[in-house]
This record gives sequence, structure tokens and C-alpha cells, in this order.
Amino acid sequence: MPRFQNLTSYLLLAIHALLVFLLVFQDNVMLPAWLQPVGRMHPMLLHLPIGLLILVGLLWVFRKEFDGTNFDKLFGFVLSLTALTAALTALMGFFLSREEGYTADLLNWHKYTGIGLSFLTYGLVLLHQQTIERTMIFNAFLALSGVILAVTGHFGASLTHGENYLLPVKEENAPLTMTDETPVFEAAIQPILKAKCFQCHNEQKTKGELLMTTVAGLLKGGKNGPIWVAGDALNSHIIQRANLPLDDKKHMPPKGKAQLTPQEIGVLTAWVQSGADVKKPLKALAANDPIKAFLDKGERTTDNVAVYTFDAASESTLEKLNNPFRTIFPIAHNSPALEADFFVRQAYKPEQLGELSAIKKQLVVLNLSNMPVKDEDLATIAQFENLEKLNLNNSDITGKTLSKLGSLSKLQSLSLSGTKVTASALKSLDNMPGLTEVFVWNTPVLEKELGELKKQHPKTRFELGYVPKDSERLKLNPPMLVNEKFVLTEQTPVTFKHPLKGVTIRYTIDGSMPDSTSSTAYQKPITLSGYTVVKARATKDNWYASDVVEYTFFKGTYRPALVELLNEPNPQYQGEGSNTLINQKKGEASDFKNPAWLGYREKPFEALFTFAQPTPVRALTLSIGKNIGGFIFPPASVEVWGGPDKAHLTLLQKIQPEQPTKDQSARVEAIQSQWKEGKYSVIKLIARPVAKLPAWHPGKGQPAWVFVDEVFFN
Repeated sequence: MPRFQNLTSYLLLAIHALLVFLLVFQDNVMLPAWLQPVGRMHPMLLHLPIGLLILVGLLWVFRKEFDGTNFDKLFGFVLSLTALTAALTALMGFFLSREEGYTADLLNWHKYTGIGLSFLTYGLVLLHQQTIERTMIFNAFLALSGVILAVTGHFGASLTHGENYLLPVKEENAPLTMTDETPVFEAAIQPILKAKCFQCHNEQKTKGELLMTTVAGLLKGGKNGPIWVAGDALNSHIIQRANLPLDDKKHMPPKGKAQLTPQEIGVLTAWVQSGADVKKPLKALAANDPIKAFLDKGERTTDNVAVYTFDAASESTLEKLNNPFRTIFPIAHNSPALEADFFVRQAYKPEQLGELSAIKKQLVVLNLSNMPVKDEDLATIAQFENLEKLNLNNSDITGKTLSKLGSLSKLQSLSLSGTKVTASALKSLDNMPGLTEVFVWNTPVLEKELGELKKQHPKTRFELGYVPKDSERLKLNPPMLVNEKFVLTEQTPVTFKHPLKGVTIRYTIDGSMPDSTSSTAYQKPITLSGYTVVKARATKDNWYASDVVEYTFFKGTYRPALVELLNEPNPQYQGEGSNTLINQKKGEASDFKNPAWLGYREKPFEALFTFAQPTPVRALTLSIGKNIGGFIFPPASVEVWGGPDKAHLTLLQKIQPEQPTKDQSARVEAIQSQWKEGKYSVIKLIARPVAKLPAWHPGKGQPAWVFVDEVFFN
């Protein structure tokens, strides 16, 4: 026992000396990567000192019930073990506090009370060793330790589970009453985020520097930038993370938390793909919009759902058919009838539709809105014998094969809004007597022709959808980028589109904001000659112009034969080695851990590019990442050297990029260098990180990061 107590005494002294040092110099402390797992053991270890301190209190209160001298040995052993585990827990907690995502005030209270508790238990050990354990001082220390334990636990629970976790406050917010004016975001999107995301991304606990409880926080994004790209669900951070395998450490919500259902992922995907407009009202939704259908399902009960006699599809079949761009789910609890929803136009393939033959009897609702479905695909759809609702809004059909749907005797609802279907094509509806509603908003069908169709089909309701009054204005969704590659070649011009007819897309390539009148009108794909930032917005008479979308494109003429990294990147951000710089894989501002990035902090980025022969290189474009909150700044300086070989290089240009003066959203930018005409076999590029972050930055005085993903030569 003396050996244990001696060892414990030395350990306690060393750990508490280290804690004092860390507290005094915490603004300058930089933890190595290998200590992060140690810090994350804090939640696992913290229960030991809690239980042991309670045991110490009980032993002390009932000490008279124990006989003999062995009690002092037992009590001393438990007390020393309590102090040691408390000290280790406090140290691990300090390591964990260096990670982002926690509210500063709560974190500081938890940190200081936790370390204070460690010192109190250490004091109890010292008092007990001085054989004055029965004095009022020992009693006071023990009582104060119990109080601090409760306070520390309260702040810890608030950090992990929310401010009102221990003493929950009953929410007085009345349920949302939905009207036609209610924003789609409030009605459909916010409830999903509240149920599945708020726990880790709130005012008290902003994991990844992302606050999701406010619209402003969502639009700002987190340390990896915006969480969605309006009109581009495929490249949106929130959709990508939700669709990762559950065991992937980047999957969100994390494993062990309530997960998003396929329907919820589908709704989020549809909303982002439609423009992610937080102000768009419910009345602006098309009648068969998947978001509207999702809201309607929320009000369904099994009492008003039809009874189906066919067998249910197997779970294995449904699991096989479900993927990030196609969700299959029952239309009601315990119903064998299924709905299939498709998402992300760029990911659609006709064979994906044919794969649904495995559930052709169970499929009663098919949503192909915004998918590039062709007229020939209707023959595949015709095999779904029990289909009741079919949504082909904004697809590529023209209606010339619409008659193939005549075999669908149970089809009740058909949505053709935003297609090229004409009134003459709709005459084939005579073969579908069960049809009760047809949606033809934004089609070539004229109002006069619609009147004739209604006369011919009195049992069918033809719906033009929501038509805004002349005095009413709605905001347009932003233009959609068709091509997904941001490294361009001569064969990949920039192409925009908009699902609404009559929209004019205005764009700029000079860095200015596009306006509704004087900026260049998009008429055909744009060919770019080099690095360009393209900004675009959609405009239309009697509509409010859309928000501006911004895309950064890169282009290179010459490709080096060999790339050498003269300084190795940080071990956490090694990308694909030297090949990272010329593999034409662009990094994203939403994910700096992607292997498309190289990260430097301790040393400057320094690379040597060798060409197969002397090459008339006149310009260089360095693609960099910027995330001010994540300590990722533009380089303090960039040097470009060139010459016939490694030993004979001359300085071609030195650049000092403009540094930010306040926090900004994460983005990908470029630094361009140009020099006099000449031929070079070797180019050396050096980018030095900012040595000390500015005084206005939370990490003031610490070194900044430099992130590089590509280098282009022209």
C-alpha cells in the first residue's frame, strides 16, 4: 500500500503541475494529432471519479461503523484512486476542449470546475496524509468537492445534451399552423433538422462550428463551408454526409444518434435541388411536388389508406433497391403498397427505372419529377400494373407515347407539369377512364385547349397549378449548373439551365454581381480561356430575381511530366502525394479532409514541376482553399521560380496575397502569377503560411494553414 500511495503522490503532483502549465499557456498550446484520441477518452473515464468520490463520502460518513486500523488504509487507497482518476479525467478533458464545436462559456465553466474538482480531491489526499482527516478542514473540502462535482456534471451534461438537459424546460411554442403562406422550409425542412440535427448543432454545442437552429447559421455553414449548394444536391455537404455508410466517421447524423429516414433524405434532396429557398411559400409548390406529398403523408392515418390484397415485397428487395438517388418506402404503416421517389437528375439512368420490375405489383406511387425521362421510358412504366399516381413533372417527355399508359387501369393521378406535352397528345387519355386528375402547369397546353379537354373528360380534373396574379411576385430559384466539372477542357464549356420557362439567366465573369438588365444574358454554353469566377442569377418579368450563385472554374494548357514535393505536407492532409497537384481533382470547401487537398502549417508548401521539354509557360494558377474559422488562410507570400534545370532557377515573381480582415465563408480561390515570355523546363512554387493569425481571429498568434489542391500552367 505505501508503494501505491507514493507512486500516486508523484503522479498527482506531476499531473497537477501540467494542468497549471496548460491553463496558463492555453492560448498557445498546440496538441499533436496522437493526443486527440486520448482526449476523446474523457467521457469514458469521467464516471470513475464520480462514483469513487461518492464512495469516499459514504465511507467518511459511516467511518465509525468500521472496526480496526484497516479502515484508514482502505480509505486512503480509495481517496488516492479518486484523486488520480479525477486528475486524469481533467487532463483528458483539457485535451478534448481543444477540438471545435462547443460553446465557449459552457466549455470554460466545465473546464475550470472540472480542474478545480481535481485540485480539491488532491487536497483531500494531502489532508489525509497529514493525519488531520477528522478536522473541519477535511469536512469542508469533502463537502465542497461534492458541490463542485454536481456543478461540473451539470455543465458537462449541458455541453453534451443541451442547456436544459438536467432541468428540462417545457416548450411553450405552439404547433406550427400551416397556411399557403407558410415557408416550405418551416413546414417540411426545419422539423427534420430539429429532430435529427439540433442536438449537436445548437447554440450550446456547435459541432464543426455549424449552428443549425437558426436560418442565419444554416446559410453561414460550418468550418467546412456551406452545407448545401442551391440547385445541386449531388454536391451538397448535407446530402453527401447523410448518404455515406453508417460506419463511415463522416456519416451524419453520427452512428448511435437518430438517423434520417429515406423519405427525409429524399425531401432534403428535393428541397436543395429545387433551390433551397428558405422563404418559398407552400402555395408555390406544384400540386404533386414530392415535398408536398411528404407533408400530406404526415397527416395520413391507416384509417384512410386503401386496403391492398397483394403480398408485400421482401425487406431484402427493398434494401437492394434503395440507394442515395432512389428511395422505396410503404405509403402507410404496415401497408404492402409502395412509393418510389427519384432524386438528382444527373444521377438518373433509364435502367434504374427497369429495376423496379422487382416490385411491379406493389408499386402504386412513382415520382420521377425533374428526371430526364424520355417518351420511350413510358413503356417501362406501363408494366407497373397497380400504379395509381405518376409524377412526370419537368421530365423530357413530349407526349407522343402517352397512349402506352392506357394499360394502367388503376392510374388516378398524372402529373405532366413543365413538360412539352401538347393538348393533342392528351387525347390519348380517353384510354384511361380511371384518371381523376391531370396536372399540366407550365406546358404548351393553352387555356382554351384546356377548356375543351375538360368538356371531353368531365370526370377528370385538369389543374394548371398555382398561377401568380399580376400583382404578386415570387422569387425565382437560382440557375442550375449542368456540367459538374470545375476543371475545364476545350470540350467542356459552362452550361446553365432553369426549369421555369421564360427565365433569362444573367451572368458575369469579371467578379462583379450580375444584375437583371445590363449583365450578359446566357444564350449558349460559355467557353472560358482560364481561371474564371462565374456568377449567375435568374430573372423574369413580374418575378423577383434569384439569389446569385457563384462557381469557380480552372483551366490549364501545359501539364508537367514530373512533380516533386520538396516539403512534405502535414500527416493529416497528405492527399495523394505529389500527384494531387496535377490530377485535376478539385477539392471542395466543404471538406478539407478530402484527399484532393494538401495541407501545410509547420512548413511552407514547396513543389518542383519538371516539363518534358522547354515549355513556353507564361502564367501559373495556384488553387487554394480558404476557411477562416478553420485557420485556413491565403499564403503570406507566393514565390515562382523558373529555369532550365533545378540548379539554375531565377525568381519570376513574388506575390503577397491580400489577407482577410474578418471572418468569411469557406471557399476555393486562386492565386495567379504571370511573367515575361520564355521557355522553362523547371518551375518551383513556394507558398508560405501566415506565421501568426491576426489579433481579431479567435486563434490569434497561432500559425495558419495553407491548403492547395491543384496547380495549372498556361
